[in-house]
Amino acid sequence: MSLDILAFGAHPDDAEIWCGGLLLKLKDRGYRTGIVHLTVGDMGSHGSPDVRRQELMAAAHALRLNQVEVLDFQDCRVTDDFESRLKIAAVVRRLRPTLVLAPYWGGPPGRGIGHTDHQATGYLVSHAVNFAHLRALPLDGEPHAVSPIFYYLFPHEMPPTLIVDISDYVDRWVEVLQCHRSQFYNPQTQRYDAIDRFLAVARARGVTRGIRYAHAFIVPGPLIIDDPVGLVAQL
Repeated sequence: MSLDILAFGAHPDDAEIWCGGLLLKLKDRGYRTGIVHLTVGDMGSHGSPDVRRQELMAAAHALRLNQVEVLDFQDCRVTDDFESRLKIAAVVRRLRPTLVLAPYWGGPPGRGIGHTDHQATGYLVSHAVNFAHLRALPLDGEPHAVSPIFYYLFPHEMPPTLIVDISDYVDRWVEVLQCHRSQFYNPQTQRYDAIDRFLAVARARGVTRGIRYAHAFIVPGPLIIDDPVGLVAQL
């Protein structure tokens, strides 16, 4: 199988929150999409592993993903070590994505953006993508090169490298997030209060460019473009 875009997330809902609108948009444009969850999120405050598996599959259906997988890493114990890099590199070789999305590795330590699993996943996927193209490593499958990686879940004060207009996909994105009911629905207020916060972030990242809602990404190196006029026309 060959995917056009593959998002890695430490926990179920990570990629959906920060990349869901982009995945919907690219799917509508005919691209093959997928998400790989490293853990099932079993250390979360709400939702059993079985519930979270059901929710992530419902979200995958709403996103119309071509591929969804849950690996066997342990929540709060994701580690960037050699064996883990080989495991992720094997996934990259098998799914052969053109573009990879991963959490940014440099958030402030602690809850939320700087959760240890988010940071470790950022490092782990970055090194594993490199491993995937190295022929001498003990990996099955043909080497596969990916460049660049787009990083999400970075500190709000960091200026993004690029933003993607998801205004036309906001309603469908919210439906995807609502699949993760155990995480986002507040029975006391009878509202999806957390989703309001995600919408506010998407609104803030878009409004400076005259866009209603946007996802934002960090790309460490310069992007090579073929048509600067076409790029400027979108600015």
